[in-house]
Amino acid sequence: MLQPLVLTLFVSISVLLFVLSLIGLPLALTRMPADFFSRPERRRLKLAERKRPFWFVVLRSLKNALGGLLLVLGLLMLFVPGQGLLTIFVALFLLDFPGKHRLQRWVISRPAVHRPVNALRRRARRPPLQLPPRSL
Repeated sequence: MLQPLVLTLFVSISVLLFVLSLIGLPLALTRMPADFFSRPERRRLKLAERKRPFWFVVLRSLKNALGGLLLVLGLLMLFVPGQGLLTIFVALFLLDFPGKHRLQRWVISRPAVHRPVNALRRRARRPPLQLPPRSL
C-alpha cells in the first residue's frame, strides 16, 4: 500500500518540477543581463544587505534550502522517472557554494548550452549572452 503512494508522490513531484522548469528556466534565461557571465566582478545587492539584513538572511536561507531540496530530488530522479539532470542543474544555480560563478561560466561557455540559450533569447528579442573570457 505504501509503494503506490510513494510512486505517486515521486511522479507528482517530477511532473511539477518539469512544468516549473518549462516556465521558469526560459524566463530566467531571457531576463538575465547579456553580460551576466562575461563581467569580471559580481554585482551584489548591497542595499538589501545593509537596509534589511534580517530579511536578506531569511531569503538567502530559503533559496539555499530550496536548492538543497532540489538537489536531493534531482539525485533521486536519476534512479526514478523524472528529469534528474535538469533538476540538479537548477539546484546548483540556486545554492551558494565556493566556485559557483566559475561553474556557471564554464557551463554557459559550452557550445551545446550557449547556442540554444541564445536562440531562446533571440526569440524573446533579447541580446545574446556574452561568453566569458577563455581563461576558464
